[in-house]
Amino acid sequence: MASIVSTLGILVGTIGLFLGFYFLGTSPHVAFSIVTVTTVGVVGVLAFVRHVFFFRSDAERLGWQTDRPDWVFEVGFANLAFGAMGLVAALGSLGSKVQAVVILGYALYLFQAALLHLYRYLTEAPRSPARLWRSVVATLLFAGMMGFFGVRAWLA
Repeated sequence: MASIVSTLGILVGTIGLFLGFYFLGTSPHVAFSIVTVTTVGVVGVLAFVRHVFFFRSDAERLGWQTDRPDWVFEVGFANLAFGAMGLVAALGSLGSKVQAVVILGYALYLFQAALLHLYRYLTEAPRSPARLWRSVVATLLFAGMMGFFGVRAWLA
């Protein structure tokens, strides 16, 4: 089930970035709102659901099985905090500076997660190419594009 929720998050985030780039030239504030709602709001809430409600299958999917899932819940709670703030910032019409801070905060969080996954990939065996691409490369690209929108929103 965690795989389905993860795929849904990737799909929503990808569509959000696509629409963000689509509207950036003609309506930047619409683009920032779309990116904030999708890549932070919806993705954050879905990550919470995945980490908290489906923690066993999520930990297995990541290769991090544990008898003490407290840390997995904590990661879920952090995602929910960002997700909720993303929804509030975009849907509450709080302006591009607030959206920029929320986008940049979540992008930094995901960048650090990608670095952790890279470390785990380099220091553990066996090495899965799928894990490298999904957990490291795709996350770095996602965080990088979010960072781009965060900076643009800040400068708007």
